[in-house]
Amino acid sequence: MKRNHKLAALFLAACMAGNPVVFAQETIEPANPVEKPEAKAQSAFSVNSYSLVNEQGEPIETLKKGEKFTLVVTASDPAVSTQKALEQEEIDKINQSIHSLNIERLTDDFSGGQTMQAILLSKEQEPLKVKIVFKDVVWKGKGDEFRFQIGYSALQIGYTTPSIAIKECDEQPAQPEQPDTPDQPADTPVDTPTWDGGYAGGGDDGYSSKVVKSAAPNLIVKKYSYGKDPIYSGKEFGLSLEFYNTSKTLATENIVVALETGEGLSIANSSNTFYFESLGAGQSKKIDLTMKALAIEKSTSAVVDVNFRYDYVEDGERVNQTMAEKISIPVYLKDRFVINEPVLPEMASVGSECVVSFNYVNKGKSSLSNVEVKVEGDVPALQKVQNVGNIESGNSGSIDVILIPDKPGQQKATIVISYENANEDLVEEKFPVELNVGEMAPVMPDGGMEMPVEEPSSPWGWVIGVVALAGAIVAVVLLRKRHKKKKQADSVEELDFDDDKDDGQ
Repeated sequence: MKRNHKLAALFLAACMAGNPVVFAQETIEPANPVEKPEAKAQSAFSVNSYSLVNEQGEPIETLKKGEKFTLVVTASDPAVSTQKALEQEEIDKINQSIHSLNIERLTDDFSGGQTMQAILLSKEQEPLKVKIVFKDVVWKGKGDEFRFQIGYSALQIGYTTPSIAIKECDEQPAQPEQPDTPDQPADTPVDTPTWDGGYAGGGDDGYSSKVVKSAAPNLIVKKYSYGKDPIYSGKEFGLSLEFYNTSKTLATENIVVALETGEGLSIANSSNTFYFESLGAGQSKKIDLTMKALAIEKSTSAVVDVNFRYDYVEDGERVNQTMAEKISIPVYLKDRFVINEPVLPEMASVGSECVVSFNYVNKGKSSLSNVEVKVEGDVPALQKVQNVGNIESGNSGSIDVILIPDKPGQQKATIVISYENANEDLVEEKFPVELNVGEMAPVMPDGGMEMPVEEPSSPWGWVIGVVALAGAIVAVVLLRKRHKKKKQADSVEELDFDDDKDDGQ
């Protein structure tokens, strides 16, 4: 009924103005209107909080036009768990950077923010929660809206487009004045929004809106690997690096990747620059090369700077873009602590001390700390645990372990020498020891002669001793007298012989 009244009014106005009237063909809606197609599932990211910090890392309370800052946003998706949202290798990277999310800046009241980082905050079974860091953001001076879109690379669902009102902006933009428009009759036709072919139904769906340019493509390091074994000083190893185009719509071209190694690393068999003709939206490429860990004074985490330079084309214009990332590779010093086989005693007996010696030398460039010696087993020791202390680079010496066997036969023990190396790793070396233990040796006096065994004493012993001593004395006296008489007789005979000789002359 209202439509008929409106047509009549238009017809009357046209007649009065002398213009021909052309009736528009009325579209008769079907009895059953066309249903709107089912909407694609959307991610449910929402912004929990945000903060602004300046280039010195200090919080910003009032933002000035043209001031550069970093925007830190905390966002969560209660509908998706961390395990479901991320790639398998990133599920446990709490408080670390992740690359399973697709984040792009949109046109708003701020420039910059193309360099961004997503940090995981939630555990495996919890709803996904992340911290997103937008770097080098600049306020244009008008408005306060900051916009970006976020979605999952691992899930086929639509993106969420959060919008943040940055209240720290110093001034509110002045509202543009509306131009004066002449009064129009109530029934005068007015311009309507342009229909772009959406579903046949009510509401505002399908009408064109402001065209937003696609976010600039970013090239980032998606993942890298240097193997499972520790990297020791002087060793060559393989480095595999995969980089990724974050854009879902724009390809990159003329890509140059330059690697700059820091202290402790060098590229072994190739140049540090790599060229790729193009990389499609959402695609990745891989670089494999051989690196060498150089000689270092102490264990360190060597840094490799990965620099990207590339082009992309948007709206017929070629744009140059650069990106830079850092990766770190731990380099360790190898232990060169040499401990010789133990020197065992030639003999061992029950209850006596026997010394087991270990000669050592530290050939490494770093000192060893908390050197400790332990005796394991049933053989008693003077000290079951010895704290040797620290052994500096180039030092040598010996470690003595004193064992005191308590029973004869084949006795076994294990001597464990442990220390902490320059990498703060605890290292243990075990040495099994076997001793042939004899019976307890007899006790010897200081003079080295065996002590006589005392017999039980009796009163007759003293008497017999005295008589024996007296008899010995008498025998000595008689022998001396007999010897004296014999000597005198020999002298007389000699004199007689001399006299006879003189008489013969």
